[in-house]
Amino acid sequence: MSLGLPTHLSRAANSRALATAARWAGLVCLVAALVNALFSGFGQGVNGASWLTLAMLLPMVALLAVLALLARGRTVALTIAYLAVGTVCTYFYVVAIFLGTPAYRDTNLFVVALPVVAMTLVGGTGTGALAGILWASLGFALAEAAVLLAAVTTDRVFTTDAISLGAYLLLVGVLAFDGLTRGSRGRTQSAIHRAVRDVRLVELRRSLVADLAADTHDTVLSELLAVSRSEPGPLPERLRERIDADLLALGRGLPSLTQALAAEGIDDDPWYRSDLHRAIEDARDEGLAVDVSGDRASIARLDETTLRAIGLAVRQCLVNVIRHSGSATAEVALSICDDSLSVMVVDGGRGFAPDSTAGDRLGLRQSVHDRISRVGGTVTVYSSADVGTTVIMVVPCAPEVVA
Repeated sequence: MSLGLPTHLSRAANSRALATAARWAGLVCLVAALVNALFSGFGQGVNGASWLTLAMLLPMVALLAVLALLARGRTVALTIAYLAVGTVCTYFYVVAIFLGTPAYRDTNLFVVALPVVAMTLVGGTGTGALAGILWASLGFALAEAAVLLAAVTTDRVFTTDAISLGAYLLLVGVLAFDGLTRGSRGRTQSAIHRAVRDVRLVELRRSLVADLAADTHDTVLSELLAVSRSEPGPLPERLRERIDADLLALGRGLPSLTQALAAEGIDDDPWYRSDLHRAIEDARDEGLAVDVSGDRASIARLDETTLRAIGLAVRQCLVNVIRHSGSATAEVALSICDDSLSVMVVDGGRGFAPDSTAGDRLGLRQSVHDRISRVGGTVTVYSSADVGTTVIMVVPCAPEVVA
């Protein structure tokens, strides 16, 4: 349940949760195997075979000690030690079971599966998906080899039991699913945290506007009252200077939106520092409702020049929406594909014929087409009357870095 955790923490959280569950399950299996072997050896009374069984189970103590060390911190050396000691324990445990219970004729038994499951689970968790699958496969193979050797030693028939095989396949399936879906979970988590930041940004803007409005209200009322009490005619020089000083100081004590963002830690995200974000916020200040969709983290793959060009081009597109489209809403959609980033600006306004751009709409050619082409990108415009306008800008970006 890592949804909502920051992306850089979710992988470790998933790994620790799976490793903890596997260690407890492994502990239960080992304790159950130990109790079963003791019951099998001493259930018919104390004799020489009973003490032999007890001697064979002594390596179990070492295995439990290694499991306790793994719970404090997993290392490659501890994992190898666990698998090595576990292989020896599995061999002696199966031999003890068959010597204590002659009725058992093959290895397809629940009691035989207990150490095999413990080897598979603990060996394959606490690492990444691919490494976990490899460790689990190694643990399962070593445990099965120990069971095979014990069956040969005690003249029993070796058969892979369904329980241990099912546990192995289940673990491999969980690890594979975790590895395949980790990217989509990361995108979901990023969207959640950006939504939280956007809400906080709106709250900051509203707070600053409310403070500025209150400051303006108080200042204007105070100056109007002073003017109303003055003698008819020109304002006294002292009153004029005071009014000028108060107007110049209006809002000076309030932090800017940039300072407020820095104080809240919101500007740590490259999106909030980009020209693209500023262009969208400027359009919102003009009264245009702008909806942003897509993967905003993709702008991190743009170099500074390309990112600035995209920001200024989108600014011009949104200015055109405000001035010419008659629409009160617009959408900015981002999508990433291999080595290119697409930014689409859509409105549902009046539209126009792209091939016959009016003289007052040179910004579309100069501020959008020319600017994007200088950074190696392309611009495509779709527009028609009463349908709206869609401007698609595609620019090259750096390849994705695979962690």
